[in-house]
This record gives sequence, C-alpha cells and structure tokens, in this order.
Amino acid sequence: MPALALAALLVGSVQAAPLPAEWWWYWDRPASQLPVPRPGVGAAVLTRHVYFSGGRVIAVARRSALTLPPGVVSIPLIHVEVDPAQPFAGTDEQRNRLRDLVVAEALVARRPPLIQLDFEARQSQRRFWTAAVQAIRERLPTEVRLSVTALASWCFGDRWLAEVPADEIVPMYFRLGKARDAFIARSAAGIPEPRCRDAHGVADDEPPWPVALPGRRYVFLGARPTGQNPQTPPVGAGEHDPAR
Repeated sequence: MPALALAALLVGSVQAAPLPAEWWWYWDRPASQLPVPRPGVGAAVLTRHVYFSGGRVIAVARRSALTLPPGVVSIPLIHVEVDPAQPFAGTDEQRNRLRDLVVAEALVARRPPLIQLDFEARQSQRRFWTAAVQAIRERLPTEVRLSVTALASWCFGDRWLAEVPADEIVPMYFRLGKARDAFIARSAAGIPEPRCRDAHGVADDEPPWPVALPGRRYVFLGARPTGQNPQTPPVGAGEHDPAR
C-alpha cells in the first residue's frame, strides 16, 4: 500500500476526536499479529522507518498493511535507527532530512493532533537528537504536538531533557532487564524529571508495573503466538524494546 494512502487511512479525521488517555504502539508487523484496540484506546502507528548509516539517510515506508476500525484515533510514529556498523556522521543534512520526513508524515496525515518520534539516541548522539527535535518542532504546524520517546534512565540519574523542545516525552519502562527492580523502586519514590511526568510507556508482554506511573499511557504490543486471535486485547503492562 502506498505510504500516502496508508497514512491517510490510518489518521482520517482525528482532529475532531479527543486525545485518548491510552495508546497502543502498532509496530510494523502483519495485521494478524496485532490486536484491535479496545474502545477509547488510540493507535500510535509506525508509518515510517528512518535509518542512519554513516552519512546516509534511508527512509522506508511501513511494510505491513494495517486497517483500523472506524472511529479509532490514530497518530503517525516515525522510528529511527542508527547503523552500529558505520560511524554516525550526524550532519546538518541528515538532521534536515529527518525533519522533512517527520513534517511530511504530519501533513500527509492531515495534521494529526500528535506525531511521535522514536529515536533512542546514544550519549554521543544527543546533540544531534536535540537539534533534530528543535528543527522538527519549528517546522511542524502549530496545532500538531510533537511527542518523543525516551529511555527511562533519562528521567532519573541521567537527566538531560529539561530544555528539549518537545510537547510530550514518553519514558519507556520496559525491556529494562536486570535494572527493572531498581527502576520500580525509583519510580515508587516519584519521577524526579518533570518532563517525564506527562506520559509513560509499558509493554503488555511483561509483568504489570507495580506502582502508578504518571500521565498518558502507551503500551508496546509484544509478539503473539501464530494463530492467536488478533482481537484478543493485551493484558498487563511493563517498559522499551531495544530490538524493535
């Protein structure tokens, strides 16, 4: 399915709908492996992959067709990966290309109320990441809010998000491995970074997060066994998948 038609199909007339308190992340998988959202749940749909390899930018549209039921509020999600086998150039041209790709998704999607950037920047990539977010925010229509995902560590000891010009920051409390218990204890004491209190991300294939997390909730849909009823809703909660 062409990217333009897919984005228009996914978003439709979302401007008229209120923003849901819960969203499900719809990764680029066959529709048979993805559940239908429950009533009132929004869909954050990966519509484009962006790969940085050395000085190159490779943009790939969503590969798996997805049709959501009428009335589901949906937003486009752009997922960014950096090729670990090539030194990341981080040039102005790459930043501007990413900016233009994100803005184009927002315009194709008929100016959704929100667009999300998923880019797990390494420490050496933070300056580029911040400059890209700034450039995207400046170019997006004013009525379109910019949401960005963040590693959970960025909200605690490794805090550097205070000046990030995004409208929403979504820390991801999943795929934490052995650090999970430590992050549970930290979150029970409160989230020290104010920018991380408006939203949070969990995963439905991990044990529920045992303490309340603040803000809007995003749920990463874990892999389902072949043949599972795609309308079976996710159960539980948890944190981000670095293998995505």
